[in-house]
Amino acid sequence: MNGSSAQFRYTYRVLLPEPVMQGILTPSSSLYVLAPPEGTEAEDDETPTQSIYRSRAGSFSDGGFFDRRIRDKGVDRIMTEGEDEGDEQLEIDASFLANSLPPLPSPSLPTSISLSSSLSTLVRAPVEYLPLPAPWTSSSESVFLRAEDLARSGVFSGDWVLLSSPSAKILARAFASDNIPPGPAVLLSPSLLHFFPPTHALDPPPTLRLLSTPFQSLPPPLPIAQSVTLARVPSPASTSKRFQPLFLRALKKLFKDKRLIRQGQVLAVVVNKDDRALLREKEDGEVDDQLLDYEFPFPSSSPDTPVYFKITNIVYDPPSSSAQADTYTLATLGELGCWFDPSQTRMVQSGVEHSLVPAFPLPLPPALPTAPTSPYPKLLQLAAACLSPSALDYQLQLTVLLRGPRGVGKRTTALAVAQRLGMHVLDVNCYELVGESEAVTEGTLRARFESAAACAPCVLLLRNLEALARTSQVLEQGREPSIATALRECVASLPSAWQESQFPVILLASSSEGDKIPLSIQACFKHEINFDSPDEVERLEILRALLKGERVAADVELREIAAQSAALVAKDLVDLVGRAKLGALERATKELVDEEASIDDIEDAGIALSGTDFTSALAESRASYSESIGAPKIPNVSWDDVGGLAEVKADILDTIQLPLEHPELFADGLKKRSGILLYGPPGTGKTLLAKAVATSCSLNFFSVKGPELLNMYIGESEANVRRVFQRARDARPCVIFFDELDSVAPKRGNHGDSGGVMDRIVSQLLAELDGMSDETGSAEVFVIGATNRPDLLDPALLRPGRFDRMLYLGVCTTHEAQLKILQALTRKFRLDPSLDLMRVAEQCPFNYTGADFYALCSDAMLKAMTRKAEEVDAKIAEWNEHGPVDGHPHPMTPQYYLAELAKPEDTDFLVSQRDFEAALAELVPSVSTSEMDHYAIVQKNESGSKRQGQGQSQGD
Repeated sequence: MNGSSAQFRYTYRVLLPEPVMQGILTPSSSLYVLAPPEGTEAEDDETPTQSIYRSRAGSFSDGGFFDRRIRDKGVDRIMTEGEDEGDEQLEIDASFLANSLPPLPSPSLPTSISLSSSLSTLVRAPVEYLPLPAPWTSSSESVFLRAEDLARSGVFSGDWVLLSSPSAKILARAFASDNIPPGPAVLLSPSLLHFFPPTHALDPPPTLRLLSTPFQSLPPPLPIAQSVTLARVPSPASTSKRFQPLFLRALKKLFKDKRLIRQGQVLAVVVNKDDRALLREKEDGEVDDQLLDYEFPFPSSSPDTPVYFKITNIVYDPPSSSAQADTYTLATLGELGCWFDPSQTRMVQSGVEHSLVPAFPLPLPPALPTAPTSPYPKLLQLAAACLSPSALDYQLQLTVLLRGPRGVGKRTTALAVAQRLGMHVLDVNCYELVGESEAVTEGTLRARFESAAACAPCVLLLRNLEALARTSQVLEQGREPSIATALRECVASLPSAWQESQFPVILLASSSEGDKIPLSIQACFKHEINFDSPDEVERLEILRALLKGERVAADVELREIAAQSAALVAKDLVDLVGRAKLGALERATKELVDEEASIDDIEDAGIALSGTDFTSALAESRASYSESIGAPKIPNVSWDDVGGLAEVKADILDTIQLPLEHPELFADGLKKRSGILLYGPPGTGKTLLAKAVATSCSLNFFSVKGPELLNMYIGESEANVRRVFQRARDARPCVIFFDELDSVAPKRGNHGDSGGVMDRIVSQLLAELDGMSDETGSAEVFVIGATNRPDLLDPALLRPGRFDRMLYLGVCTTHEAQLKILQALTRKFRLDPSLDLMRVAEQCPFNYTGADFYALCSDAMLKAMTRKAEEVDAKIAEWNEHGPVDGHPHPMTPQYYLAELAKPEDTDFLVSQRDFEAALAELVPSVSTSEMDHYAIVQKNESGSKRQGQGQSQGD
């Protein structure tokens, strides 16, 4: 530091580049946002978390990527701690950007980059290429380890190694990989791992010994097979003759090159079912053999259907036996496998062989809840028990009914269990089974069970089981549907198929409308597993799993997204991430439209998912979800929108915040008070108050109007009440707000409806309220009711444990309270400086409700707008009287004037004192004095037995 000049050198880390992950920074077009280091505070005149400044001007020379100089270095001021007006400016120029790059240590290959006289020379690191062996042609014969583990084993990348366990010894070729997590681990293909089955299906992967071989990277001296016999493993795809040409073509492609084969090996070929439509058939129905060797240039989709074959016999000429048992001798004797040579080996495909198959990677989500109480481990333990050797002796036929809402993961869990155990899956949609008659439906169902038995070991998944309950026949009293009898007979036939193939068939059925399944069909299943909507912790795990490997910006808070995505199930979260990715691509494309960047350029630069993308995606997902079932959401109402009600606010927050912030107080059996009843005249702010409570406590808000629960069909009204509370439990923490409660829960016995609908609704509502403090899933669900007539409610609703907290919301009794309401309503208005809201409040009577004050402020704004419109009309009329104006039409219309000639003072308006006085002169109170006397009597009667708070309100 010399005199008044100072030099600073800073190192910065790029946190959030926009709109892509990498590009060129230019002072003339880039916006730089500097965030203070963690643990420091910003200056008082800056934003608490960041300082934003944009360069004024700048131009560059025609040098290279970094060889650019700034000619005009005028930038906004950047203040540092301890700096005054006399200190030197810190400029965002090329040297500033270059100083953020760490110096590279290697002195070789220097490249001079002249940025400024004070910059040291930057150098490029040398690039050294190491010769790596080419990957082996067959991934089923390759294993991958970390380079450190290879060195520890004394093996080079590309060498042949021997994988040994108590059950098998396998030759494989080892390669180094950087994608393996730290720890002693080896990455194998499913086909290789199938040679090392665990002792029990639920055991972790076995421990393998990796031994070096004398072959190193040379081909092992294995014998060449003379003939190989393959047996088809029956599966839903391989048993269909329609796809036989496809997997035969894939099998021929698999053996077109020399490869290593082993006795008992299970091979998988993957086909694309859509390619079947591209194969031309002959007149006799057979596929042209010439097309089997043809490669389709534009496949309709990627291969997704595996077909398995098992090597049942290998014929080869072994050399004379040797007394030694080393690796070389075992290789020459064919104990470690044989070579398949297309020019010397004959392949025969004959028969079928039931077998467990390697875990083919199905298109499943990257993570499933693995807690002991979650559905996945429960179903996995049940299914694994069927694969034990003694399961057949005890006839442990497994039938499970999976219940849960749509998209919660029932089918995904079933597929994951089947993949983990190596079983086939026959996926059947029950809506496709329903035929024109009962006989057709029964026949189709029996055919599906026969197909599953032929593919054992197999998981038969019947989706949408409630479709089988739909029948066109009218059943007699006490008679069960015929489809239930057929289903019971099909389940009874599975043990005989198990005895024949020695492998079980597991029956799984899923339903999102379990209450529509008859008891006779439910009785066919021994087990039931319920799938609940994921809570906040589970949603966070799902989001982390879905975003694993994705570029996520630093401003994304997954915990906040998990909290905001209440009531969304796993499928909705997958859709949410997909919408965020699409939004990020649209954002980057829109912002770079002037750069003439192509999609490939944007993809190369990289796009990060930002908080804005998730906010937009969450809004779209919630809007789509709300259209179908009415999803709860967190409202955007703050306490600033509510005037007065200080005591009522405190009472409500004490009731709701205490269980949320201190759940340990209720761990010893203390029941929480979760029911609040707001009563008072209409328009006193009951709905607004409930929304403000939900916002301040970050709770989802579920508003239910009383008449919305009524339904003309028997039993549907009570079912609507159950669905409301179930959706609230799925969206917990949540507030259910029952508006007009007196219309849906009146006193029982006073209504003459023939069906007794109102009485049943009240009884169902009482049952749900009684379970609020007992059930674990309802611990974060609160109920707030609002009514204008508490004297009409059923007395049972007001007992302890239900709506036991009654709060009266009356009108304002002082002008100071009325002033608070006016200030809350006009906080976003443009008010005249001479306006005195206290004078306005003093002119208001004490029977004005919050809704009346809202109407008063709205009318005042409307009068101010009308006054401004009259002024503009007068100005236009004056222009038209003086004749045409050059370059403008005559007569001039208001639309043209506002679009072409209007100034800001022509459109801006201020609400003045006279606007409020004019609105007051026209306003009629919504609650008369006599009605206020009635509510005072009601309050007095209710206050005799209930503790209550008083307050003044702003408006509904």
